[in-house]
Amino acid sequence: MSEKNIARHRLSRRRLVEAGALGVLALTSLPACDALSTKPQQKGGGGGQLKDKEAPSLASLVKSGDLPPLAERLPTSPMVVEPVDRLGTYGGSWHMGLTGGSGSFSQLNRFQGYEGLVRWTPDWKPLPIPNVAESFEIGGGGTSYTFKLRDGMRWSDGKPFTADDVLFWYEDVVLNKELTPVPPSWMLIEGELGSVKKVDDHTVVFEFPKAHGLFLQKLAQPGGDAPVRYAKHYLSEFHPKYNDTVDELVKEHNQSDWVQLFQNMGGIDDDSVRYAVKSQPLLHPWTFSEPPSGGSGRAIAERNPYYWKVDPRGRQLPYIDKLDYRVMQGDSTNTLTLMVVNGEIDMEDQFFAVPENKPVIARGRKEGGYDFYATTFAEPNAGVIQLNLNHKVPAMREFFQNKDVRIGLSHALNREEIIDIVLLRQGKPWQAAPLPDSEHYNEQLATQYTEYDVDKANELLDKAGYTERDGKFRLGPDGKRITIGFDIDNGRPVFVDMAQLIKAQWEAVGISVNITAMDRSLWEERVRTNADFDATIHRFGGGSGEAVILDPRYFFPFDGNSMWCSAWQAWYQGLSGDDATAGLERPPAAARKQMQLYDQLKLAADAETRKTLMKQILEIAADEFYVIGISIPGDGYGVVRNNFHNVPKHMPASYIYPNPAPCNPEQFFIST
Repeated sequence: MSEKNIARHRLSRRRLVEAGALGVLALTSLPACDALSTKPQQKGGGGGQLKDKEAPSLASLVKSGDLPPLAERLPTSPMVVEPVDRLGTYGGSWHMGLTGGSGSFSQLNRFQGYEGLVRWTPDWKPLPIPNVAESFEIGGGGTSYTFKLRDGMRWSDGKPFTADDVLFWYEDVVLNKELTPVPPSWMLIEGELGSVKKVDDHTVVFEFPKAHGLFLQKLAQPGGDAPVRYAKHYLSEFHPKYNDTVDELVKEHNQSDWVQLFQNMGGIDDDSVRYAVKSQPLLHPWTFSEPPSGGSGRAIAERNPYYWKVDPRGRQLPYIDKLDYRVMQGDSTNTLTLMVVNGEIDMEDQFFAVPENKPVIARGRKEGGYDFYATTFAEPNAGVIQLNLNHKVPAMREFFQNKDVRIGLSHALNREEIIDIVLLRQGKPWQAAPLPDSEHYNEQLATQYTEYDVDKANELLDKAGYTERDGKFRLGPDGKRITIGFDIDNGRPVFVDMAQLIKAQWEAVGISVNITAMDRSLWEERVRTNADFDATIHRFGGGSGEAVILDPRYFFPFDGNSMWCSAWQAWYQGLSGDDATAGLERPPAAARKQMQLYDQLKLAADAETRKTLMKQILEIAADEFYVIGISIPGDGYGVVRNNFHNVPKHMPASYIYPNPAPCNPEQFFIST
């Protein structure tokens, strides 16, 4: 998109702050329904030639002989994508922003990297649909899954994609202990690894020792695309099984060994590493011509000429030529909000889309040339306080593991104040629990200990044994002041604002609080990887639909996202050695019972059995009260420019439904 085609409304950072992007100023200048509404205003239509079967830039390459004809680039049966509103036209760049440096590269899965064997439907039906796979069959009551691949499908460099690529991922990556000390959890059933077999060039079978009732749902989540992300013809060059001279490449690329070389050339599931590789062939609609680095700057992804999806007229997707990311480090949310108001973001709903920013964004719609679309969060809470129950300091571990302490701190929270000030009255007091419309709703888990009661909070903290004070603040058994440090990702300013209010509320009952807001990459290292923290606030997790079962991070020690119990979840995941970066510890009996129930749930092929087992897991979660919730999540929002089309007016929002990816960004288009 050129400047002459877009009327950009310019607003300086100073004017943004004066306008109250971090406050509620626009509520005084707009009717509340207008300021907070996500109802789109009327848009105009797009133009362009609909007869073209491919992008003009690709047609030129075909004409010059630098690219094979379209018929030779598409599979025999390409996937047909239905546009949301209408057929699109080719061209343009999609402008977006990422904050938090390399710590936010996982967000790229939302825009260009969601291409697994199966995928979620745009309306998030429980059963995924075929994607890279043309079809699938479930056999043996869920013990085998046969995937028929698309004949003639190609990687982004034009080389054929076949069953050999899937087999390479399994035999040479998953089964290689140097590359994969711990296999993917979604390939395990009761600790036994499933197998992958090649039937023919376009058919693979995944087999498990027992029924794997959630296998397709796991494949549809971010990270589930791994079986179709390892191009054998490319990555085998960096693997000693296929290259006797790989040590020479290790030296040439200044790597420590072949494993580091293989991973840094893209053979790894770490988003912060693999997305920085320019040369790696992929199946994505866009691939990086200018990959992101760990620092600030720009990243450009350009259309894949061998992309295997078409619109209903057989016109190759994607419609949009390029993705143009502005990558920012640290607390860049104000900068990103400024870009939104100036009309510099074409379509996005991450980082800036918090309640406090919505009034000023709403006020700038007309001049900025954009509008809203709505998102519905499938997560259990707007902000979950996670105390580190596996703290490395014994006194803090004992403090956090005391249930009376957690209940007391919950009663010390004035949730209504947090909701009014930070969430702009969008929510109600709520623990981390399935939402009211969920079939897994548990009233006890959702509503217990949400009453603001300072006297009760003090009574419970006293009961827990922390009665001694140094005047204002409580002391631990060692005679030192009890201080809880909150480590917060500064790319999520709503959590920083929450923490400021929590600090005052907890200090009112004698608990000292410090707050450290840090760059996303540092937060990932300290909190998620090393568990070197006291407390943090985060969101995501499962609150409705299948998400409750697929992402129960707050209900028991489930996986690496259960940051409140890193050592317990590592035990459950079977981690050891360097992979157990936060340590390893056998969980308490209640948590082990939940793990047993979840293992049974994974074997269940029918939904009713899974529901019954999940009910028991949630009942134990209610009794144990592991984490502290703040508010039921309100509806979210995103922004979309008026010349940016085929974006649904409403979409689910979740980590495991990586919006907007299931809504098929390849069919978005820009009118000129």
